[in-house]
This record gives sequence, C-alpha cells and structure tokens, in this order.
Amino acid sequence: MAEPPRQEPYFPVEHLRAENNYDGSGTPARINWEERFARGGVGAIISAHVPVHVRGRILPNYAFIDRDSLVPFWRLVGERVHRHDCRFIAQLAHAGRQRDIAGVENDGTIGLSASDGVESFHGFRHRAMTVDEIKETTANFAAGARRAREAGLDGVEIHAANGYLFTQFLSPAINYRQDDYGGTLENRARLLLETVAAIRKEVGSDFHLQVKISAVDHNNAFWFWQSQGTTIDDSVQVCSWLEKAGVDAIHVLTGNMFLHPLNPPGGFPVDFARQFYGSMMPSGRYVFRNYLFFRYRVCWLLIISVRSIRPSRAPSPIFCSLPIPQRKNRIGMPSSAHFQKG
Repeated sequence: MAEPPRQEPYFPVEHLRAENNYDGSGTPARINWEERFARGGVGAIISAHVPVHVRGRILPNYAFIDRDSLVPFWRLVGERVHRHDCRFIAQLAHAGRQRDIAGVENDGTIGLSASDGVESFHGFRHRAMTVDEIKETTANFAAGARRAREAGLDGVEIHAANGYLFTQFLSPAINYRQDDYGGTLENRARLLLETVAAIRKEVGSDFHLQVKISAVDHNNAFWFWQSQGTTIDDSVQVCSWLEKAGVDAIHVLTGNMFLHPLNPPGGFPVDFARQFYGSMMPSGRYVFRNYLFFRYRVCWLLIISVRSIRPSRAPSPIFCSLPIPQRKNRIGMPSSAHFQKG
C-alpha cells in the first residue's frame, strides 16, 4: 500500500498575533477566529498559549488571562464557540526562559527558570526562580483557571511542554537546583504538582483540567554532546502523579523547545523559520547566528544531520481530552477529535 502523503504542519502564529491587542486583551477578530474553527466541525478547541503573567509572555499580541477585567472577553469566546456544540479549553502558559519575543515590559530582564544559565540553541539568558516567585507563579495559574471557569469555558490545560517553564523544572538537563524543586524527579515535578493542587483548590474537582507534557525532552537533538533530559520513564511516573492529583487528561508531545526537530512531526520547517526568526534577534545570544543559518540556508548540513538520526516516521502527538459529542463534519466523518492550535 502506498504511504499517504505527509501533511505539512500548520502554524497560526501570525494570524493570532494580528487578532489580539498588545496589552493582552482580545478583539472581535480573535472571537471570530475561534468561532470559525467551531463552525467548521471540530468537537473542541484548545487555545493557543494564554499567559498568566506578563513576565511569562512567549510572544506579544496573545490574549492574556492575568486579570479579572479580561473575563468578559473569554466569556464571549466561549459563548460563540458553544453555539456550534464545540467546547473550549484555555491553555494556561508561562514561558519561563523561553520568551521568543518578550515585549517592552520585559526589556532588560532575565527570563525566569529552574536554574541560572544560557539556553543552548537560541541563547536565552535565565536565572533561578526564588521560592517566593515559584509560589507567586503557582497562584497566577490558579487565578487564571478561576477566570476561565468564571468565563464559562469548559476547562484549562497547563502548558508543561515545548520547553516552557514546567519543562524547565522537569528536565534534569535544565534544572540544577539543590532545594525542594530540584534533584530527584519528585522534586523536579513539585512545581507542576503544586500548580495542579492550587488549581483544584480554586476551581473544584468538577472543572476539566489537563496537562500538556513533553514525554521526552530530546534536549540533545541539535547538540548531540548534551544530556537528553527527561526520559519516557520519568514522564510515565509524572503522569501517574498527575492522575492521582486530579488531572483529567494528558496531552503528550516531545521536545524541549518549539520549534524542535521532532515537533511538529515532519521535516524541520526552515522556510517558516526564515519568515519569523529575525524578529527574535533581541531575545537570545545566539539568535543572529541561527538567523543567518535559516536565512541563507547554510543550516542544511545541520538539519540534514538531525533528520538523518531521527525515525523516518516520527510518532504523531497523542491527544487526550474531555468527552466530545459525536457529530458529522463537512465531509461526513465523525468529529470526535479536538483541534490543537498552540
């Protein structure tokens, strides 16, 4: 049987950045954007990343959920999506060190992370969070979940994948702490588990809560001499703890950053990287070097070498979510899977 054609990955980054305001408020264009997918027949939507604090912004012009004044916007999003028998899950996020474009509020600041250092690919500088900052961040996630529930949304997802804050704590290749949040796997998972507990305390046990996690870091995908990071056995244990803590579903990806050679599946999207990567130049120490690679395609040796050591058919991400009503989409097939955008 002939192998089906590989689907090219779709990145709605520029669309979403154009459909929210810089201050983190949403617009009618963003509401229409979400409703468009609901009208098209998907059973549920997981939003793009929704920052819980400006210090953890990944990119500008994404809608926030860091203050009560934004609840009416998210309520409108939910109402418009629900018209089409579709559910909406807000993806709560904190960039940690991986602030692709941090914005003027973060100008001159160093990204927060599990440990001090410089990220090895983009060159993002980062410092270890204090315990007080960790507790504040946990409270920010809980408050974001409360606002999502007040807005009538159907659930929240903690973004603990793709190299963002929780990945940085979970990964032994990034987390060098020697306190209660570093060292053993149990300690490295403490921030995530405390965040789950804080959210459950805030919203109760009957509000959908799921976690997006990178099952394997592949921290050495670009630089083979580095540590691999989190293993599949580590993640199985963490997911077991998450289930016991009251998490309803696990959303599994791979990689310690985004874009990553193994995430999204398929060839590394060099052409896409060329389009946006120049805007990251102020963000990381090595961004200019990488931009030259992408812009003038002198990275082909690197990309080819990375692709040569990966499986020819890398596994697709595994999606789990809340029960979704079965119904027909435009081509007559059941729409039981949700649409993932962020």
